[in-house]
This record gives sequence, structure tokens and C-alpha cells, in this order.
Amino acid sequence: MVSAAMLQSCNSTGCTENRNAIPQAEFFSAGDEESITLDSLEIVGVNAPRDSVLSAPGTQVSKVYLPMRPTADVTAWSFAYRWKALDDSRLNDTITFGYTTIPYFTSEECGATYRYHIDRMDYTSRLIDSVAVVDSMITNVDKVYIRIFFKVSDADE
Repeated sequence: MVSAAMLQSCNSTGCTENRNAIPQAEFFSAGDEESITLDSLEIVGVNAPRDSVLSAPGTQVSKVYLPMRPTADVTAWSFAYRWKALDDSRLNDTITFGYTTIPYFTSEECGATYRYHIDRMDYTSRLIDSVAVVDSMITNVDKVYIRIFFKVSDADE
């Protein structure tokens, strides 16, 4: 026979919070600052320790999560364009984030997580027009932290 005290100790409510502090980036047209969706964009981690493909050509994407490495103070992402005449490595762009990793105790149930403070950012501007950090303190709140503005043109151009 199982006692009521044992049933209470098996409570599985646990951690229900989002434990990952991963910045979300949203894509925009540089000209009119309208949200855009791209379908020929490949995003991969630069010098990433494992498979780091975040977006593969053929997948429509208007937002993407760009994870930081907690054991480093810099993370870079390569943006390759796989659409017709743009499929040329000379047109690839890179965004590099420099940041401070901040250990954060979430709760007894959730344990410790990391937060990141973006201290600096660099990017190439071949097809990326500009990059804006909306909020430099990356927490586990699921929101857009980074806005990436792409140079776009009409299909006829």
C-alpha cells in the first residue's frame, strides 16, 4: 500500500519555464522595413563544434533563433544565399556577436541557466544592409532581440 505522503513527494510539476536564453532574430527589408520571408537562405555557425545549420535552403524563414555559446565570448553566423545568381560565396554575410555570459539561478525546480549581454556586434554588408540589437540583455523571454535588414529588390531587377 502506498501512503499519501509518498504520492505528494512524487509531484511532477517541476520546471515549466523556458530555460534557454536564445536570441530570436527577425528579417526585414532595408528599404521599407517590412517583415520579409526568405526561402533560399542557409544559416550555419562559424567554427561551430557540431552541426549548426539553423536554416536550410527551401525552408521559408522570417525569424530564426541564433544561439550563443556559453563557453565562449564570441559567436558568429554565416548567411549564404542559395537563390539563382546570388548563390556565390563572395556574397555570403557573417554576423558576429561579442557577449558576456552571465550564470543565472532560475529556481530550485529549474536550476541554473545562462543569460547573455551583447557587448558588441560586427557584420558584413554584402546582402545584409544593417543589423540592429533591439535588446542587448538576452534572457529566456521569447521575443525578438535582433533585427536583420536585407537589401532586397523587385523580382524584375
